[in-house]
Amino acid sequence: MKKIIVLLSVLFLTLGLAMPVWAQIDKVGQPGTKVELTEAQKKELAELHEEILENKLELIDKHVEFGMITKEKGDMIKAKIQEKAKMMKENGYMPGACMHKDHKDHDMKNRSDQ
Repeated sequence: MKKIIVLLSVLFLTLGLAMPVWAQIDKVGQPGTKVELTEAQKKELAELHEEILENKLELIDKHVEFGMITKEKGDMIKAKIQEKAKMMKENGYMPGACMHKDHKDHDMKNRSDQ
């Protein structure tokens, strides 16, 4: 009987502590949530993304230089990276927007505000 009481107590405590966390997770980062960034925040994000882009392109160039991939493959990868960077810039560097061509119906621009 003691085992059952202890087990139920642990179960209720676990559920009781997990519920507030679960409720918070449901509210954060929902697709319908609109966040307005200041110009300073937009500039900071743009600078970070530009730095990341430069590093990725440099990394691909090194892979080509070291013979890990062909120049053609490197050019193809760089083109895709640049295309994605352009799309990120057009979407204001907001995470969560699906950037795949075959998933345009999930794109944040095509959603109406909920």
